[in-house]
Amino acid sequence: MSHDDLKAPRWTDLVPALTARMPVCRSLLIRFELPCAVATFCGFLFTAAACGQDFQWWSEFDLEGSTRTVDVVAPFLARVDPSSPSFQLVATGVTTDVRLSRLFTLTGGYLFADLPQRAHLHVHIPLAAVSTTIRVRRLVMADRNRVEQLVGLGASPVRFRNRVVVDLALGEQGSWHMFGGDEVFFDVATSRWSQNRFQVGGRTRLSPGVSLDFFYLRRTLSGVAPDTHVLGTTVRVMLRPFHEEER
Repeated sequence: MSHDDLKAPRWTDLVPALTARMPVCRSLLIRFELPCAVATFCGFLFTAAACGQDFQWWSEFDLEGSTRTVDVVAPFLARVDPSSPSFQLVATGVTTDVRLSRLFTLTGGYLFADLPQRAHLHVHIPLAAVSTTIRVRRLVMADRNRVEQLVGLGASPVRFRNRVVVDLALGEQGSWHMFGGDEVFFDVATSRWSQNRFQVGGRTRLSPGVSLDFFYLRRTLSGVAPDTHVLGTTVRVMLRPFHEEER
């Protein structure tokens, strides 16, 4: 045995070995994360099925376009109650997000909603919001504060909405996401909360520029009304980004 064989390994000699094992560790982490995400979502599916008398299906299709600092979204929404013959709500509109910095985003927009079960009542919804976003590796935390007016619904109430969302990217390429959040609605006229929405779900990339969200949502109204259990999907289509020099 030579003298060199008795030397203790240097820390620089350990780096290649640890680096070689990193893909294996990431693979094991993915195998653990994805089943947990699927199992969690399936648990909420069974909860919604058990409460079928207060069940709804919410579907959304978003067309999105962006520049370096501005994102424009045209949403198309439909909400269905299987126990009713017509839609609960059909809505569309446009919202614009302006990224002020890495932390803050300013949003303005307008939505038009039709309520078929209320004699096709039409509601106009101007809105404004400020969001704070914090990113830590694969974890994204966002806090949004939104003000909107429901013009045409009763006395055209103004309400404030606060939503906190946590999003975790899964997989080496981040093609899967798991998210959860909670949103509280406050009625400005009565100075009290009127609604709460708890949501958990996942997101997958179907193709370049197209993603699918699937989620469970529990809506709780103030008073004695029973909770509404919602299963929903959101399809997002990202249009080709354009830049100032392409105009």
